[in-house]
Amino acid sequence: MTVPHASAAQNLDDVNPVVERLQDSLDDARRTGESIGLLLVHAAAIDRIDALHGFDAGDRMSGNVALLLRSKALRRRDLLDPLSRDEFACVLRPASSEGIAMLAANRVMSLLAPAMSFSGRSVTPDAAVGIAMFPEQASDASGLLQRAKHALHVARNHRDRIWLYTPPAGDSGGIDQLEYENRLRAAIDQNNLTMHFQPQLDIRTGRVGGAEALLRWHDDVLGPVPANIAIKTAESAGLIDQLTMWVITSAIQSCHEFQKIDPDFTVSINISPSNLRETDLPFYVDRALRTWNVKGHSIIIEITETAMMVDKTAAHEALRQLKALGVRLSVDDFGTGYSSMQYLAQLPLDELKIDLSFVKAMLEAPQNAKIVRSLIELAHNLDLKVVAEGVESQAILEALTDLGCDQAQGYDVGRPTTVANLLAQLSKQKNAH
Repeated sequence: MTVPHASAAQNLDDVNPVVERLQDSLDDARRTGESIGLLLVHAAAIDRIDALHGFDAGDRMSGNVALLLRSKALRRRDLLDPLSRDEFACVLRPASSEGIAMLAANRVMSLLAPAMSFSGRSVTPDAAVGIAMFPEQASDASGLLQRAKHALHVARNHRDRIWLYTPPAGDSGGIDQLEYENRLRAAIDQNNLTMHFQPQLDIRTGRVGGAEALLRWHDDVLGPVPANIAIKTAESAGLIDQLTMWVITSAIQSCHEFQKIDPDFTVSINISPSNLRETDLPFYVDRALRTWNVKGHSIIIEITETAMMVDKTAAHEALRQLKALGVRLSVDDFGTGYSSMQYLAQLPLDELKIDLSFVKAMLEAPQNAKIVRSLIELAHNLDLKVVAEGVESQAILEALTDLGCDQAQGYDVGRPTTVANLLAQLSKQKNAH
């Protein structure tokens, strides 16, 4: 289905024909017992192209995006309906599960990841996808669009640029999403968050020589809030940059404490794709390093494979500046993206972290063991250190040792713990040697 050329100023209240067509699809699905997935695709670059190069250029990119979605991303029964020049509703008929919708969203992101060329210019669409499901998350077209719009808002700040709508974090306890956002904002402002650290074992020496910084939030009203909910709340509230800066400062301060016992101790910090677009990120890292007298090489910044799909120019510049500070770079959850080899070739990496999904099952699944072996060999051939996540037994640790893995992280090595507990562990380790 298609609609006439839409104005960029449209909003959901102005798109009654789209709502009507979507409602017809939902009515058909209700009669046949089918489920429907709605993908709301936003190409943010179109608005920037309008401002920099004129509306004709923006129109061409909009047309290119629509053509790719219609011809490459969607199936025969799926429907495409532009909501505006930079937003497109993709109706998946049927979508038997959330997994099917996620696969479709990943397909969309893959297609819109490369730069598009027009009039001698090369521009990446800068896409994001919000997903909502019928009938699980909404019973009518307006509600489904609203939930997809909410998911799209979150996706804009999420590392994968894809988000499946989930009910507000406090639904089960009678606290709405706004309350979560307000309390998280206060927790950041009042320094009421804490950091835990998961030890990383140097397999060759048998010593804990580093740790990954992990956020913890315990609220007086909400109680202990899982880290994924805290991060989702930060992303939906537009607080992810503030939260990351707090994490960076706290993690580097803790690294200073750890290095009083072990001067070579390292701390790994996760950052989101949206943080790579933040031009002040290297400044904040540099300021924290100087404040706590920590050398850059003691800090490892972890990024995911999909992070580089978000504004590659800005991301590469941020990573270049971080490298100039001496900070080391690690690619996290390696093996789960769709362009892994491309990242290894393009990024100035120092470390590769093998995703726990491969490591945890490597003894039961021979194919996983082969993947782990291949990734270790590949990384070493590129002069990268290898960290295996998900090490939950001594047998897995021994297998990784045989494969020449450099570091191990997981419950068999140590669970996430407080700064005080890790300091005590490091003191005990130092005295034992």
